Amino acid sequence: MWQQVSELLGLSSDKKKGKANELQLATAALMAHVAASDGDFCADERERLTDCMTEHFWLSSEEADDILEQALAEERDATDLYVFTRVISKELDQEGRQEIVRLLWQVAFADNKLDNFEANVLAKIAGLLGVTEQDRIKIKHEVEAALA
Repeated sequence: MWQQVSELLGLSSDKKKGKANELQLATAALMAHVAASDGDFCADERERLTDCMTEHFWLSSEEADDILEQALAEERDATDLYVFTRVISKELDQEGRQEIVRLLWQVAFADNKLDNFEANVLAKIAGLLGVTEQDRIKIKHEVEAALA
């Protein structure tokens, strides 16, 4: 009974967990979209994506894998990227959205090459998130320098 009352009042921990999962799911879907945009979602990209999820959201590897599987299904069914960017924009401030762009760059560079398709998709996502071109490029150079 208390669980039902808590859910109605929005006090349920499941509701808060669901909200966090929505942000995690949207982030994972965008990372998967970037990784697959060159036609090859390789093992290195998948591993880096999972690492990003565990580090950024403090998840276990199993939780990150589960979210990734859900994200892949949602990303395949999505008609556009706005479904995912809207969630992120609603939940995060500018600094948080820039951090998501940083994760996207990390996934894009995971296979040690940046394909034009990946760069273009990343630019589109950054624009939808309200991250300026200057910030997107600055973040790209920071990620490149960290990998070197």
